[in-house]
Amino acid sequence: MEKFDVVIVGAGTAGIILARELGKFKKKTLVLDRKKDLLEFSFNTLGSFIDLDKFGLTTNVVAQDIHTVCFHSNSVKRNLKTNLYVLDKKKVHEEIINSVDKNYVTFLTGVNIKNINKGENGNFLSVVDKDKNEYLGTVFVDASGTNGIISKKVGLIAKKTLLATGVEYNVAYKGDKTELHLLMGKDYQGGYGWIFPLKNKRAIIGFGTCDDDIVKDLKNRLHRILELPKIKKLVQKDNDNVEGGSIPITPVLDKFVVNNLICVGDCVSQVNPIVGEGYKFIFEAAIMASKAINKSIEENNIDILKDYETTWKNRFLLNYQRSKRAQERFFKYSKNNLLMDYTLFISKFISDERCVRSLSGEYGLENEV
Repeated sequence: MEKFDVVIVGAGTAGIILARELGKFKKKTLVLDRKKDLLEFSFNTLGSFIDLDKFGLTTNVVAQDIHTVCFHSNSVKRNLKTNLYVLDKKKVHEEIINSVDKNYVTFLTGVNIKNINKGENGNFLSVVDKDKNEYLGTVFVDASGTNGIISKKVGLIAKKTLLATGVEYNVAYKGDKTELHLLMGKDYQGGYGWIFPLKNKRAIIGFGTCDDDIVKDLKNRLHRILELPKIKKLVQKDNDNVEGGSIPITPVLDKFVVNNLICVGDCVSQVNPIVGEGYKFIFEAAIMASKAINKSIEENNIDILKDYETTWKNRFLLNYQRSKRAQERFFKYSKNNLLMDYTLFISKFISDERCVRSLSGEYGLENEV
């Protein structure tokens, strides 16, 4: 049975960027995913402050350049001047997968991993799929997203996690294509709405919440939001093709390594809590993990894998903790129009630069990976 240097479970955001980096290190890597089509998504776009050059991406992945974020509460509006992107997820993943060195990285799709086997010394030996096939490795990576296939089994994250769930439509857009809209207040029941402009006078409008009772009626509530006067001025629903998905809303974690197992991405809640921005943070975490994995294999010392945790904590932990506190305040305030109006009004006295750093989850000086 063939043995790989690294076996990655999951070919989503974290898995593919990690595979690309391990290919650069010439590490024999196997990537397993239960999906047959790696470019099939529940959400097709996202807003991000990502530096494309830093992660080897081209402008081809950009669905729209954004120069203003418009915050709307019940009675107050604040325009924040900044630069960010609406990204086309399919094109992002396509570029990364195409840049992977296939001499060292193998992708297997339609593989549903169910378990991980441990040896007598406590190190992991293989992962096992639903058909009892085993995949042997020196280092294992859980990058299985919110499923947390392995991270839940080894106790790094709770088996039942709180999720924020959203639905969205691709609609006709009447607004400025360089303005992204974030919608808050009682109409959004403790969650928030968004309008992401696209090219050709189209936009994505969505609504997300972590309230289980509201999730059960999410689509109908989005329909009601579409009827709000301020929303009707911006978008017009002209189809019934609804999309949806979830991201984890969990306590900030700082343990991602167990023996020769590393976890990256949503399976250990590495989405930044402030607005659910995931890509640039998960990309950085995957690059940190790749360096620790490479050094660990080169020196035949699994203790080096812990360098990944240390690097992540130094770069992100304080920011994530602060973002988590901001997230909790937002969920509380957004259920009350007066509180949300007051919060947004007060924000007008804070500089755009400071607001952008908070919104992007970058409170302190950014450290390079």
